[in-house]
Amino acid sequence: MEKAQKGLLSSENNHSKTIFLRLKIISAGAGSGKTYRLTSEMVALLKDGKVRPNGIIATTFTNKAAAELQERVRVRLLEEGYAREADELTNALIGTVHSLGVKLLKRFAFEAGVSPEVAIIADDDHQVLFNQSLSTVLTHDRVEKMEYLCDRLGLHKRQRYDWRRIVKSLTEVARTNDFDREVLEKSKRLSFESFRAFLPEPRPGIRMNAQTAAPLIEQTIEALKNSEDTTKITQTAIKTLTGLLQELRLRGELFWHQWVSISKLKTGAKSKDLVEDLKDFAQKHEQSPDFQEDIQCFIEQIFDIAIAAIREYDDYKKRRGLIDYTDMEVMIKRLLKNPAVQDVLSAELDLLLVDEFQDTSPIQLEIFLQLSRFAQYSIWVGDPKQSIYGFRGAEPALMQAIIEKAGGVRPEDIQKHSWRSREDIVFATNALFVKAFSDLPPEQVALIPKRRKKAGPDSITPADEPPEMGEALIHWHLKPDVPGKRLPGKPWMEDAIATTLRVFLDRAPLVLPKGERTYRPVRPGDVAILCKTNAQCQDMADALYRAGLKAAISRTGLLQTAEIKLILAGLKFILNKYDSLSIAEILLLAADLKVEEIIEDRLQYLETESPDHKWGEQNEFIGQLNRLREQVVELSSAEILNLLLEELDLRRIIVSWGKVEQRLANVDVLRQLALQYEEACNRLYTAASLGGFLLWLNDLEAEGRDYQGSGESPDAVQVLTYHKSKGLEWPVVICHSLEAPLKSDVWGIDIVPETAEVDLDNLLGNRWLRYWVNPYADQIKGTPLFERIEASNTKQARYQKALREEARLLYVGLTRARDYLIFPTRPTPAKWLNRVWHNGQEDYPTLSPDTCETPWVWDGHYLNAETEVFMYDKTFGQYEPPEEPVYFWEKRAGKQPHTPYFIDWRTENLPPGIAPKIGHPKNYASPFSLNDDTEKHIAGRVLNAWLLSDHPTLDPAERTESARALIERFSATDFLDSQALIRFSDAWFQTIENRFSPKNMHRGYPIRAHFEQRLFETTLDLLLETESGWVIIQHSPFAGDLARCKKKAAEAGLWFWLAKKSIQQLFNDASVHTEINFMLSGLTMEIAWKQKT
Repeated sequence: MEKAQKGLLSSENNHSKTIFLRLKIISAGAGSGKTYRLTSEMVALLKDGKVRPNGIIATTFTNKAAAELQERVRVRLLEEGYAREADELTNALIGTVHSLGVKLLKRFAFEAGVSPEVAIIADDDHQVLFNQSLSTVLTHDRVEKMEYLCDRLGLHKRQRYDWRRIVKSLTEVARTNDFDREVLEKSKRLSFESFRAFLPEPRPGIRMNAQTAAPLIEQTIEALKNSEDTTKITQTAIKTLTGLLQELRLRGELFWHQWVSISKLKTGAKSKDLVEDLKDFAQKHEQSPDFQEDIQCFIEQIFDIAIAAIREYDDYKKRRGLIDYTDMEVMIKRLLKNPAVQDVLSAELDLLLVDEFQDTSPIQLEIFLQLSRFAQYSIWVGDPKQSIYGFRGAEPALMQAIIEKAGGVRPEDIQKHSWRSREDIVFATNALFVKAFSDLPPEQVALIPKRRKKAGPDSITPADEPPEMGEALIHWHLKPDVPGKRLPGKPWMEDAIATTLRVFLDRAPLVLPKGERTYRPVRPGDVAILCKTNAQCQDMADALYRAGLKAAISRTGLLQTAEIKLILAGLKFILNKYDSLSIAEILLLAADLKVEEIIEDRLQYLETESPDHKWGEQNEFIGQLNRLREQVVELSSAEILNLLLEELDLRRIIVSWGKVEQRLANVDVLRQLALQYEEACNRLYTAASLGGFLLWLNDLEAEGRDYQGSGESPDAVQVLTYHKSKGLEWPVVICHSLEAPLKSDVWGIDIVPETAEVDLDNLLGNRWLRYWVNPYADQIKGTPLFERIEASNTKQARYQKALREEARLLYVGLTRARDYLIFPTRPTPAKWLNRVWHNGQEDYPTLSPDTCETPWVWDGHYLNAETEVFMYDKTFGQYEPPEEPVYFWEKRAGKQPHTPYFIDWRTENLPPGIAPKIGHPKNYASPFSLNDDTEKHIAGRVLNAWLLSDHPTLDPAERTESARALIERFSATDFLDSQALIRFSDAWFQTIENRFSPKNMHRGYPIRAHFEQRLFETTLDLLLETESGWVIIQHSPFAGDLARCKKKAAEAGLWFWLAKKSIQQLFNDASVHTEINFMLSGLTMEIAWKQKT
């Protein structure tokens, strides 16, 4: 048995070695042609027949990258004559990790134990469903306990601390790393045990309560008051202690950060001895069992709630047959260990291609390693220097272990050239980051530029750079023109950058944008300003607006913009006609009334309110909304929104306020949100309504997710974070936030490996999740706890990790630039840049405002920067650029009467001055005896059809059979017979012959004629051509007495007048006689015309 186990382990180890022998890792630095290399690798294998198109699995970071890769490979194959391989490429699995995971899960649904139509929870719905699960485990006692501990530990000191976010983050980290309950229970225990190592042993006798502390504080206050020390600092200390004493007596305790503030209490020199006893007592709070129990309880509560939430969330999904993307990844990981699945993939998988492997999470990395076991070829492409998504779970250490296990990156697999940036930008990043990434071989960091100042055999530019371009590196030193050393606060730096950028744009330096062949002057859309945080992006965008420049950024606050307030006011009024606030907003924004006028009008209405009159209904917009309310009963929220915009022509009002592109972009965002809301309701099987949409928007605003339109255009400066800039490039890049401090706190969530070596056969094992809480809020610095942690290996490891993270982030930022890389600084140190260049020493300067020389040298090239000092006042004015004219459609005239093209004789009148003249009746047959209107109606249809088809000259037997068939077809056998029809027809045609002696008889004669560019179109039942002219006879199924028949004839006067005029048009003003034939009465009446008096 033991030998068998050893044999199995040996086999697995050999198989693992084989994987890494087959694994090709390509190092592709920023701008080094990664996509081209990926395309070339795939095309070469397809051309040689080593892989089949349907045997390819390729993962990319975005859907856009997947589409680009597939299209490039297809084009290359077609260009080289491999049409069949190009056509079959659609069978390859090329997409993001999530999209490929869903396809694999559906392919092996039976083995995975899920439905082939498994429903994946959308990212937008994940938070909703998790909150529902969390609400079931958050009992009242648990919530009260957590809120109490947040107060005690100072988490609520500045603002309400959302500990639920910590719970959610912990659950996400646990699930994405496939930590089971046993690992989480272990993590809970180790989290506090590792924290307790920095605390002294607890002493049961130390209690920090009112009974023990109040007398001592009171004595200290009295001693300070009675002392001769009247310095301001001592008086401040007395005031602080007095306030704390009141809190202590009121609440019975002080929070732990308050005890720290007492231990740091400062007084004048004369009073130092008077507060020493109190400070010593406050310092001993660390030894209080209550203090350590609070920390332990908070940590354990976070883990307990997270464990319960994960269990409840899993049960919730199972009951509804749902999974999320994390579940999908876990299922795929386990699925790949199924022997049946392994056999299929071993037979089918030829090539595994992983793009941006440095950005994968640990569980995705394990999936890729397992897939590599089955693939004949495995190619991983990426750049460890650009691994900046640690907050999403990416772990550079795991990827570095894989690279080392594979024997490193072979020289032929290193992309050596930069195809993006100008020469000096490439040299500067080489010099800076070869030093910063000293753990990597220099050849994996440095690139050789293809864009040279002087054109040559190795340059992609056909000619030398224009001398007007100047230096590629630019240093703006922004200096406040204020007395003293104190620098202006926010947003001075952002305003200075925006103002200087306007100067830069006015100078119009030349750029060579991607995809263009000729140099042209720079414009705002060529510039990107990179910031460290989203909040700094918002500040930067505001500064650009103040400087008269547009910013392309999705800022929050959509619902607070004037245009959206107007639209939402209309929607709310449609929902509730008594919403006076919405009426006021409509009057303010749409009717352009002043606030004072609206208030006065409202007060007058309240004084004279009547049930028959509602406030504001006399306003045009309110009236239109009232009419719209009747039309929207069965419309969706998106349809109501679009109807409101179109019917009230709101865009015309909105563009009149200026900032046209931004405002219209916000309107489009709101329309998109309406569709998103309806899609979310469909996914969650909930009803969508206008009221629900408005509440959903309120939730977005509360969560800070009501983003405005980005307003992207060639005239808008791009503003985004360093993280979001990854994968993009611009002619001009401005690196803001260079003064950012290093974030190397040990607080929060971290994954702790249990062994120094990474076990590639168990990537997700031998690790636990640590959570530490800061018990002192902003008082942590200077405490014994802080000093112990600062001196610990844990802190040093976190510090070094933070240095590496920010170096990678700066590398991403600097390598986005194509033509100009701009470093804005001010008299305070550019700490971030300094730390990266000086190996963590942030006070050593890197760039000097006094010289154009930089400290960077590469390959014998001393690099210079165009350094310029700009002096600015403490405050900046508002620059209002001239508004460009807005071209808009002409205002709608609304509903207007338009004469229809077709003449409807039933609804229109005879021309003025003409009236019908009805002649005396002429009988030709006996009336039909019928019982009711139904029989009359059917008989009229039968007679009309009979007169249009019969003729006395036909064979008698045929006439009899035709009459019988006609009567049966209309189910009229109860009140009509064939002989009656024949007698009627004989009498009719005899009358025609006797009265008109027609030369020709036309039955069912169609006519079309125009009258004043309008068309009259009809069919004449009978048109007779006689010696004296034309005769029009129209059959009528109407039955009634003589007076009613005359009235009916008069009603048809317009038809006969138009028919007469039409025949006269056709036959050159011929004489036309018109009659109406009342068939059921057996009589005709002439219709003539007379002049009205």
